[in-house]
Amino acid sequence: MNTFSMIGAGVAVGLLLSGCSSYHTGKLAAPLYAKATITGPGITGEAQLYEKYEGRVRIKLTVKGSPESKLTPGLHGIHIHETGSCDPFASAKGHYDGNVDANVNPEASVSPGLANHPYHLGDLQNLYVDESRNGSLYTITSRVTLADGLNTLFDKDGSAFIIHELQDKYVPDPLTKDAPGGPRIACGVIVKQ
Repeated sequence: MNTFSMIGAGVAVGLLLSGCSSYHTGKLAAPLYAKATITGPGITGEAQLYEKYEGRVRIKLTVKGSPESKLTPGLHGIHIHETGSCDPFASAKGHYDGNVDANVNPEASVSPGLANHPYHLGDLQNLYVDESRNGSLYTITSRVTLADGLNTLFDKDGSAFIIHELQDKYVPDPLTKDAPGGPRIACGVIVKQ
């Protein structure tokens, strides 16, 4: 290989590497934070949400139940629900699924058989509760955002966490009302920090 070929190859590699160093990583200009205070009969806890990179929201949630609470040892369904209201728990409405209002999002495609839950954006893995009735969940979701947009948790009516009495079976068309977790036992409205 002659000197000019070696210089050309060196310049090409240098240009490739310099291009990679400025590649967009999706890092937000400033991290976004939110939290929720979780409460229910005999249940207390907190959830912290953090978004540093676009489309990746970290959730750290801890809860504790009294011996009389329905936060029993084992798995419990936990979801982000569509409305930021907990009084009563039913006011949090159904599972969060982004903006499915066809007036705002004409691309929304909600089939009648799936009711208000076509996309499962608010689904999280089940919450594990130990024998002392302490529960924790650490997860990262790419289905929601703390920033503005169609999947923001901070639309006009906000969002909330709901903890269910039973485990979520993750079936697309539940045969029973208990398959997605059953009765609601705790709730926490998600607020910006």
